Amino acid sequence: MFLKLLPFLPVCIAELDRWTNFLVFDGHYLPMAKCWFQWFEKSASSQSLQVGCMDDASCAEAELWRQNLGSKVDSVSVTNVLDHSATEATHMDVSISTGGEMKLVQPHTGHRQMIRSEHSAASGFPRSNYIQTYHKMLWDTLSQKKSVLHLDVDALWLRSPDSNLSQVLQQYPDADIIASSSTEWDPKKIADKWGFVLNVGFIMYRYTERVLRLFEDDLLSVPTDKQSCQVLLNLALDRKGCQWTGANLENRVGICGGMKVIALPHTFVSRATDFVYTPEDPSMPIIAHPDTGVLHLTGINRMEKFHEMRLCTQ
Repeated sequence: MFLKLLPFLPVCIAELDRWTNFLVFDGHYLPMAKCWFQWFEKSASSQSLQVGCMDDASCAEAELWRQNLGSKVDSVSVTNVLDHSATEATHMDVSISTGGEMKLVQPHTGHRQMIRSEHSAASGFPRSNYIQTYHKMLWDTLSQKKSVLHLDVDALWLRSPDSNLSQVLQQYPDADIIASSSTEWDPKKIADKWGFVLNVGFIMYRYTERVLRLFEDDLLSVPTDKQSCQVLLNLALDRKGCQWTGANLENRVGICGGMKVIALPHTFVSRATDFVYTPEDPSMPIIAHPDTGVLHLTGINRMEKFHEMRLCTQ
């Protein structure tokens, strides 16, 4: 085993509606991150927000978010996940709470070594760095016996998903994972087999024993071929043997080994690029996550499309 499993306590019914919202980004994504925050601030979730920033520019922006949100959310934590001095000198991560005080958080030893090994890589946003940071921070939140909702900075909250997610949790209280879905090719093997893939741009990992095992057995290892987080998850679930029920316009329910996975319909999280945001249109999705292709580090080349769709105004 990569890590010793944490003692598991069942999540009580009163805690079903509690989770931590989480996203991680670096300075390359600042234009999109600012657009994401405009929507989040407008439709703020009452849940806690955890932001992983990867350089000075993204950390400065995240700190502004913390100040602007104030009491709109339960709490805000900003963590410089690749702080050289914090990682090398103290082997700690630095977090800022809503009160503004600094606190040190001890990362898992194995993950500390993985992230430190990437410091000599080229500057920018190494994909392997992001993959390791993504799963490390998710694991750290799960380790605190909390469910976590991961958010991509290009998955925009046209309105708060809290009540809709709570309804899904009430309908499927034993769900392990609740994820957006799409027919994109990543990974093509799974799209061909299931007819869709789970998209990690909007995905909730519940604090359950089965999710902890999934991380320990399948997601915390460093991929040698630099597979994306999304590919790792879909292939790991497929290896368990998923059986799916449900149609395109409703929640699909998958039993993958002993895990229960809920795939949200596109009416909840939309990957479409052929609509223009219209506030009074009731057909607008809750989350707009347009599938505009890979966000290359050479520029925020999808921002033009987001402007055309009236999703970003700056």
